[in-house]
Amino acid sequence: MDRGWYFRLAIVVGSSVLGFLALWPSVDRWLPCPDIVKETFENQINPGLDIKGGLRLMYEVEVDEYIRDRRDRIAEQVQRQCGVLIGVVPEEEIDDIDRPKLDEIRQRCKVERVDKDGGAVRAIRITFSNQEDASKLSKTWVKDYFRDLRVASGVGDLVVDLHMREEQLANMRETAVRQSERTITNRIDSMGVLEPTVIARPNDGDIIIEIPGAQESSFERIKSIISRTAQLSFKIVDDESDSRAIFTAPPEGVYLNQGTQTFAEAFGEDARDSLRTYIATLAVPDDHELSIGRQEPDPERGGEGWRTYYMYRVADATGEDLDDASVGFDPQSGSPEVDFTMNSRGASRMADLTGRNIGKRMAIVLDDRVESAPVIQGQIGGRGRITLGAYQDRNELLQEAKDLVVVLQAGALPAPLRPANEQLIGPTLGQDSVRKGAVAALVGILAVLVFMAFYYQVAGLVADAMVLLNLQLLLGVMSGIGATLTLPGVAAIALTVGMAVDANVLITERIREELRLGKSPRSAVEQGYARAYSSVFDSQLTTAIAGIVLWQFGTGPIKGFATMLLIGIGTSLFTGTFCSKVLFDWLVRGFRVQRLRVG
Repeated sequence: MDRGWYFRLAIVVGSSVLGFLALWPSVDRWLPCPDIVKETFENQINPGLDIKGGLRLMYEVEVDEYIRDRRDRIAEQVQRQCGVLIGVVPEEEIDDIDRPKLDEIRQRCKVERVDKDGGAVRAIRITFSNQEDASKLSKTWVKDYFRDLRVASGVGDLVVDLHMREEQLANMRETAVRQSERTITNRIDSMGVLEPTVIARPNDGDIIIEIPGAQESSFERIKSIISRTAQLSFKIVDDESDSRAIFTAPPEGVYLNQGTQTFAEAFGEDARDSLRTYIATLAVPDDHELSIGRQEPDPERGGEGWRTYYMYRVADATGEDLDDASVGFDPQSGSPEVDFTMNSRGASRMADLTGRNIGKRMAIVLDDRVESAPVIQGQIGGRGRITLGAYQDRNELLQEAKDLVVVLQAGALPAPLRPANEQLIGPTLGQDSVRKGAVAALVGILAVLVFMAFYYQVAGLVADAMVLLNLQLLLGVMSGIGATLTLPGVAAIALTVGMAVDANVLITERIREELRLGKSPRSAVEQGYARAYSSVFDSQLTTAIAGIVLWQFGTGPIKGFATMLLIGIGTSLFTGTFCSKVLFDWLVRGFRVQRLRVG
């Protein structure tokens, strides 16, 4: 035997040992694995949802909300840039415009958010008060400062409509889904849930979440944390404006409090929904909004209390600049709260916001709910806290604080999620399915092994050895990368055995043809492999192409099947053309067999 053969043998043996060590932690239940191996190979094969049971959720990302939020931010930039355009403020002061100066700009150039065609078109309308200012706006100005917008109509007129570009809308839709996918994955990982599967479908705006093996009792908490938008913003409450004209006669169950500030309030289990319905009927100025927050309950009027806050729409600081969050406790009441810190940019924005509004109230808004609205006593830096209300049970508040920390640390969703489908798969069903699937796969594998040994004799035994090595390497790779095994994956393993045998059949038939021509076993093996290799490679390549297409465009079980198929193709080529050649060389060159039995 030459040195090259020993080198190839070392590769085969090394691969076999490495594959077994990678697989060993996954079979620790049946074959105890030493701690040193577990520490070296940390990943394991994880049972999929259809095997272990669990929760499967489908959400629709409300991308229109993401686009609307993006449009609103652009509208605020347009308002400020118009102030530069008409000469009210210089370019270098565009980020430091105070409220009085903004009001002056709006008197000459008012920017409004407009939804047309049922919300299909996201538009911004600019209304000038005089023709001189209107003539300063041009398509070039819009293109230079706002590449997401195009001029729809009205250039040179007092009213100009700007629409968001279609290509930008498409990019925003995909961005919303992709960001949601990443945020949901981070949230689930933060909860310690093993091997979640989060699949985004940007074309449909859907996200599929599979959580195998989770306890049914924790499903509601998981769903709550997944779907919570967690958009944190800090907005100034407008207590100086007279908001009484906004409120019309309230419906039954909603009351108007017309003290120092006018606000609507409601009590009872449906209080929040009642206020939302009422607010939707009110004509709120474009630069303001009404949000809802808790207040002290009133047993005489229904118990749980909610009220409205009249505030500026634009948030001067947001949770995008959040650096960390943790559970804390109020030093006076001991009530659970959430303490947070901002990064340097967020700390600067918070300091600027609070410094300009001392004596005013700052609403801490989480999603569409005002958590608290303290009066700004002095300039605040990068630290703050979110009080969760002293009117709830302490244990409930503590759990809410922990969940809020999870979602804040993982980041806010770019848009709300709307539940589309929910499936609870029980472990009993999963075990029954995997038992039948495993039995079917095992029977198929054994049938192939018996046939090969019987029909091809010595060559069949070589093929059987390669099949077993192929399975070991395949499962070892799966364990090494921490892959999830599903029932379609079990089917892919059975199919891989068939493909591996197919490669050996092609090679064995070529060797048989060479032997019939009177060549020696050694020469027949060399010529058989040389002539069969292209056929083996071509057949595996065409299967690999199909597997890549399935992996790229498939979801869930289809993608799992494709993953197993592609791994199996790689291991089949290695064992079928390389490892088997090493074994045949050992027979014909090491043992110098004079007659090679190939059936």
